[in-house]
Amino acid sequence: MPANVTGLEGVASNITFLDQCTLEPYSLNYASLRYIPNLGANAAFGGIFVISLVAQIILWFSYRTHSYTFSMICGLILEVVGYAFRIAMRNHMFKEGPFLIQIICITIAPVFFTATLYLTPSRVIAHYGIYNSRLSPKAYTIGFIASDFLALVLQSASGAVAETANDRATSKAWTNIMVGGLVFQVASQAVFSALVAEFFWKVKADRKHIRSTNWAYGHVLLKPVSGLILVRSCFRVAELVDGFRSKLANDEVLFMTLEGGIIILAMLTLTVSYPGRYFRREMWKESGWSGLRNG
Repeated sequence: MPANVTGLEGVASNITFLDQCTLEPYSLNYASLRYIPNLGANAAFGGIFVISLVAQIILWFSYRTHSYTFSMICGLILEVVGYAFRIAMRNHMFKEGPFLIQIICITIAPVFFTATLYLTPSRVIAHYGIYNSRLSPKAYTIGFIASDFLALVLQSASGAVAETANDRATSKAWTNIMVGGLVFQVASQAVFSALVAEFFWKVKADRKHIRSTNWAYGHVLLKPVSGLILVRSCFRVAELVDGFRSKLANDEVLFMTLEGGIIILAMLTLTVSYPGRYFRREMWKESGWSGLRNG
């Protein structure tokens, strides 16, 4: 139910509920955001994600990397929906629905992009030798995707409750849980990045492997994209740690740069460096789970 704002400072006497407010400058103090989302920037970002979504589908038809493409499509759809509802917010600044949908979609979408990274090491490790890895191929995939799923649940569920809470104390408590989900995601990505970096360091001396296309794939994709998404997640922690009403959470330039801009750069890297170009179809199907033990 919309919040009752009868008698609050800056609210006209004929207004009872928040969603009856109009876009007068002073009334943004009661809106979900303290700024009106920029139409051009949000439309441009949404358009880039739509184009990337189409590109992923086309690449899937060529290379049939099913699990990778499924994760990418899920993430891209969430990004498109998120930015579409940021545009919709321009006419509904005092309604909870559009704000809630955009913040949940844009916050959890990168979980699916990191899942594509977690699907890849098992194939690379099987190629270079499991003895160079601290974890088995199966542990990489199951362990890190499970941590991603937990982060997704924490962020989406707590974000919804935090925004619809009737009092600030409840909203703050659930926002803290949402931030906890982001912190957990950051920690998981940091561990993954460290393990991947160590793995490639161990096989670096093998000149034959270095000359292979799979070696190039690891350096072009795994490490840089992991770093980009890690930076984005650190920003979202700092942004939301003081709640949705904080100054940082209401800075659109920073949001579009350190959330949207970084994710677009990571997503374009994931699209240009599509794994099907480096792994034969048969090699991608071989997850590296069977018959391998960590040594």
